Amino acid sequence: MHVLKNKIVLALLVSVFAFMAGCAGSSGGSSQESPETAATRDAKVKAQEADKLAMLESMFTVFKESVKNRAPSDILLDFLTDPSEAWLDELESHAKSYDAAAMDTCQFYEAYAIVLYRLFEREHLWDVTDYRMLYLLLYNSGFLDLVDRVNMGPFEVKNDRGSVGLAKSPKVPIMLFTWDDTKWKLDLIETLPLITKGIEATAAKKNWTGAKLALYWLDKKYHLQYSRLDESLFEPIGF
Repeated sequence: MHVLKNKIVLALLVSVFAFMAGCAGSSGGSSQESPETAATRDAKVKAQEADKLAMLESMFTVFKESVKNRAPSDILLDFLTDPSEAWLDELESHAKSYDAAAMDTCQFYEAYAIVLYRLFEREHLWDVTDYRMLYLLLYNSGFLDLVDRVNMGPFEVKNDRGSVGLAKSPKVPIMLFTWDDTKWKLDLIETLPLITKGIEATAAKKNWTGAKLALYWLDKKYHLQYSRLDESLFEPIGF
């Protein structure tokens, strides 16, 4: 009887040791495969980033051509993020309602868009009936012209954000983009403050508000063409 019990115990021990050896062997195989799996995954990520980088460069080229050729609003809006489109609608609403006190709360690029919008309205300069703020910022504000005048550095992609800076300081972005499922879109809300940062430095030096700097820029561009480029544009003009 004792002999039988000993055989049973021995058999159980052998089974346990065999199971543990199998687990150890399995663990060892996993550790050998991990570096290969990580390398494959890293290569896949790098390939995806390279594809997205190429798509960003292509998107920007087509965007500039579309602006240059005054493409229809549906094409232009497809280049912008959804929040950017909503912001354009909000800014157009401000152009129709903001008074002088509200104008003093605006950043330069916002104030300039508003006074330029009011100038176009007062002088009957519109050649479009809708999406006026979109066309105004992309075609008439001169903001994108500032980008064309500088040497831009290489585009960069990190996850779902893309950027491009000046050639002399490529790590400092002047334009930002967002990956939207299958394509890149321009984040206009975040980009305009970067483009106009140098201009706004003038306001800081002169202790001007963004609105006063906006009038200064408006006068530089239109002073030989239109009169009353003054604080009358800080008030709604009867839309």
